[in-house]
Amino acid sequence: MTDLAPPPAVDARDLSLHGRRGVVYGPVDMTVDHGSLTVLHGPQGGGRTSLLLTLAGRMVPDRDSRLTVLGHTLPAERRPVQAVAALAGFSGIDELDESLTVGALLRERLGWLSPWYRRTPAVTASVASSWLGRVFGDRAVPDPATLVWDLDEVDLLLVRIGLALVQQPELLVVDDVDQVHDDERRQLVWSRLEALAADGLTVVASCASADEVDRMRWQRPPTVVALATGPHLD
Repeated sequence: MTDLAPPPAVDARDLSLHGRRGVVYGPVDMTVDHGSLTVLHGPQGGGRTSLLLTLAGRMVPDRDSRLTVLGHTLPAERRPVQAVAALAGFSGIDELDESLTVGALLRERLGWLSPWYRRTPAVTASVASSWLGRVFGDRAVPDPATLVWDLDEVDLLLVRIGLALVQQPELLVVDDVDQVHDDERRQLVWSRLEALAADGLTVVASCASADEVDRMRWQRPPTVVALATGPHLD
């Protein structure tokens, strides 16, 4: 008896979104396998952010779109998807207060996800490493006393990703990897996202550069989804 292939983590057909000022994105056809890295690229204002939020169950696409994420039909089954899809790198959504420490942010995130009656203890270096080490890999996890203000671009984005992973999601969507501006330093972020996917997490991340995948080094080339240029609005 032949085993049936499992359904993809994301299956989108004619996925599109229109706003009052016209096309936001689409139509897009895309298939994302479980435990894979997909790179979504398109120009600034090309709908990348809105598409990622749609995949994570946070935005509602056009009515004639067909979208299944982690076995759930969207937008009808948004709540189950929101519970297992995490966001990182989104302007105005998961931005960090620069006056807070890494430990305070991690403690706050752990508190949100703990039962109301359970006290969340202070975050030590070992606790920070246990929660953030998965995304940092061989890179040193910032000391819990480090202010967000003092983090460099790479560590800042990795902390945001690490905080998203506290949710223990099945799908991680990361917006604007270009916020790490230098190619070699951005390579560090892509390598960590690739490692997370190799560990079984499904990752979809966006960038603006059409040749980004060609410029980076990969253990295994990711799937690329390109959004068309045009008068789109994020």
